Amino acid sequence: MSLITSFEYRGDRNARFQAEHKCGWFYDEKPTGGRILQLETYAKDGSTSQIMQFDRRAVGELLTIIARAFLDPATDPWKP
Repeated sequence: MSLITSFEYRGDRNARFQAEHKCGWFYDEKPTGGRILQLETYAKDGSTSQIMQFDRRAVGELLTIIARAFLDPATDPWKP
């Protein structure tokens, strides 16, 4: 399990396309306060394969990344 707290653009990487899977999600309140978004992927047998958790700040950063990547890819500020 990973609690994602920040993001870093890695332009030196190539995408490796994998098989398609569903992603489960839910949110909950942390015992220390604040909300966590949890995303889960599953193995073929249905068991949880990977868990990623995001706090409010990381979700805001992720929304910005998604908007830049998908809403106007012609003006991608990360690519030359």
